[in-house]
Amino acid sequence: MKKKFILFLFTVTFLFCLTSCGEKKETTAQTESEAQTEETKKSETKKETEEPLAEGQMYSYLTGEPVDQAIGSKRPFAIMINNIEDAIPQSGISQAEIVYECLVEYNITRLLCEFQDIEHLNKVGSVRSARHYYMDLALDDSAIFTHFGQSIFAEERIKNGYPTISGLSGYSESVFWRSDDRPAPHNVYTSKDGLNAGLSATGISRDYPANYEGRLNFFTSDTVPEEGDDAWKVTMPFEYNRPWFEYHEDDGLYYRFQYGGPHIDAENNEQLTFKNLIIQYADRSVISEQDHQDYTLIGKGTGLLITNGKAVKILWERPSESDVTKYYYEDGSPAYLNRGKSYISVVPSETAVSCAAK
Repeated sequence: MKKKFILFLFTVTFLFCLTSCGEKKETTAQTESEAQTEETKKSETKKETEEPLAEGQMYSYLTGEPVDQAIGSKRPFAIMINNIEDAIPQSGISQAEIVYECLVEYNITRLLCEFQDIEHLNKVGSVRSARHYYMDLALDDSAIFTHFGQSIFAEERIKNGYPTISGLSGYSESVFWRSDDRPAPHNVYTSKDGLNAGLSATGISRDYPANYEGRLNFFTSDTVPEEGDDAWKVTMPFEYNRPWFEYHEDDGLYYRFQYGGPHIDAENNEQLTFKNLIIQYADRSVISEQDHQDYTLIGKGTGLLITNGKAVKILWERPSESDVTKYYYEDGSPAYLNRGKSYISVVPSETAVSCAAK
């Protein structure tokens, strides 16, 4: 009897130790058939409970929110954005539906901002050069990759046929311009008109592929996760810009900070906010003497889904380059986001995001 009691205490202690926001332990998912069954059930429930849309509207693949079909049926632009201290405040980035952040060389980060609705995008930037793993992130959302310059590794992919809107091209003057208030290379911008000119010059289509289905799942109403750790302050492990997020219970959004203060869009003086934060832990390596990074984005790994003050452990999976990254709860069922804008970060697996309670 004593042995059974000790075994029981050991089991409870072990489960308790798994609740830390920063831990990234592998967890065995359900079998493929079980996961597909769960996905089918949730999809059917979602269809049954969604409110009818207004005429001419659809749910955005990027935010899950109702949008006009003229907007939601168009592929987003994925624009490489400068994020070093000399380049802030940036312009236009608060309009992005999804913002990605990854480390590049020497501990700095760059942003990949995805814009589906560009109607009011009069100035966005500053625009910087491509890194090859950001191209994988853009492919996840069938986005049109837009950049000014590229690393040798991104250049190799472009030469092999990856379509982009590039600042190092014969048509670049119709797409990009340089401002006179900052020194190069921190002064390159584009706009709605420039992006459309890029489409005309390259022949890239904004239409989604036939039978396109978005990769993200959304709750039909605002939901607080039943499980997970408290996540009122979320701190990213990026040493140069030192970003963090603070949760505001009054509007249910995460407010972004970096360089010691609010992360502001110069065009409207608004702080960047997000409904969901997704952390994707991935193995990385250094692949050049210039400290170029590489991330293992094909395969599977662990992560966090943070929304409404809670951080839930998730799994991510992308079986091949032709697939897209999808997120799952630890039991193998599809992970669901709340409707709204999302921040997604690929974080080196040897580091950890920290989450603090209220």
